[in-house]
Amino acid sequence: MCDAPVTDMTILLPVSLAAAVAILIALAALICALVFRTRMLIPGEVPDARVTLILPATGPLPGIADLFEELRGQSLRPARLIVAVESEADPAYARVARLKPAYPDLAIELIVAGVSGERAQKCTNILAGLQRLGAVDVYVVLFDADIRPQPWWLAGLIGPLAAGRADIVNAYRWQVPQRTSLATVIGAAIDRGIAVLARIGSNAAVWGGSVAFTRAALDALDLPRILARAVTEDAVIGLEAEALGLRVVTRRGLRLPTPLSGGLVSLWRFTRRQYQLVRLYRPRLWLLASSICTADLLARTTLIIAAFAADAAAARIAVAALVALGLLGSITAELRFAVGRRLGVADPLRFMLAHHALVWSFLPAAAFHASAIWAAFYYSPIVFTPGAGARPASARRRPGARSSGTPARRRHRAPGAAGRAVPRWRGTAPPRSGRRPGRRRPAVRG
Repeated sequence: MCDAPVTDMTILLPVSLAAAVAILIALAALICALVFRTRMLIPGEVPDARVTLILPATGPLPGIADLFEELRGQSLRPARLIVAVESEADPAYARVARLKPAYPDLAIELIVAGVSGERAQKCTNILAGLQRLGAVDVYVVLFDADIRPQPWWLAGLIGPLAAGRADIVNAYRWQVPQRTSLATVIGAAIDRGIAVLARIGSNAAVWGGSVAFTRAALDALDLPRILARAVTEDAVIGLEAEALGLRVVTRRGLRLPTPLSGGLVSLWRFTRRQYQLVRLYRPRLWLLASSICTADLLARTTLIIAAFAADAAAARIAVAALVALGLLGSITAELRFAVGRRLGVADPLRFMLAHHALVWSFLPAAAFHASAIWAAFYYSPIVFTPGAGARPASARRRPGARSSGTPARRRHRAPGAAGRAVPRWRGTAPPRSGRRPGRRRPAVRG
């Protein structure tokens, strides 16, 4: 007589739990977007400061002329622009050399960094640019060539530094699809969600696409040392800033329009690569992201299955939860559209409708995001070869040697890394601070 109630409970409990998990995650995303939009301020101050820009560049740089025009339109004009490329054979060299005479007011200095087999080439380019600094270069900005900054960008970066409120000021990208497709809608939805997330504790996350330093902070970070064997610059700088207790400001008004294009495969590979770096340098953050995205995907899948296959009571709960998810997702999307408009990015109607359709499809974005994070658990060993840069160890395998898709996971203690064990790669290890961590000051958010 009691078999039916027991069976009902075994279905109702997991469906109710899935509904609670999915709705809580969607509600958290909505709250983050709402808080971000209500608290974001567009920087209005224009400090009296001399600013030096360093641009590590490579490839054809199709949008570099637009970037130079936007640098000209800054409310705080840069004093000089150092463009560092790998070699004269790099297409970036010829591209910048052709444009340089047309922009004398930017004081462009084009330098050749050379090829290094000890670190990522971008790090080599950055270090070459730093070598060109003089005593008068008191504020330094590292940035990428794909951003399209608003007129307040440079003033917003330097303002807290010049006022003595920060040692490092950070920005982040705001993805702008160049066309409406499944790939660009998913990519914008995921990355814009990350852009409006609340920062956790004193986590001094740094984005290498736009970050400003005082000269004292640069000296304290000692970039030639910490980037000497690095595969990326921003994660290493963030870890060192935390260890030194440097004040890191992340300004909400500094979300920089960045063109987004490409297909699903290239976008998935890019997302996986970003999470591989997160797992390498910030494994706890990767684990947190993996746990949340996995729970969200499992909860959504459970609700969809229950809506079609469960008994009446469980199906009603599932359908109600899915409707709630859709409504919360659409409100969150509208808040993010409002953030974009405040940043000067007005999304076309076609993209907005596609974004809402993605929200109400429930699974594609969640499955895409979770799969990229899961795939980041595995990565090839990184080997630095003199004269060849960094490449997977599998590229140097002897004929007949056993292939391995994962790195050798020998663990060791990095000197001076506060006793933390880090994974050791074949030939190198993620750099850690050589100093003892000082007293931490919390990261400042503006």
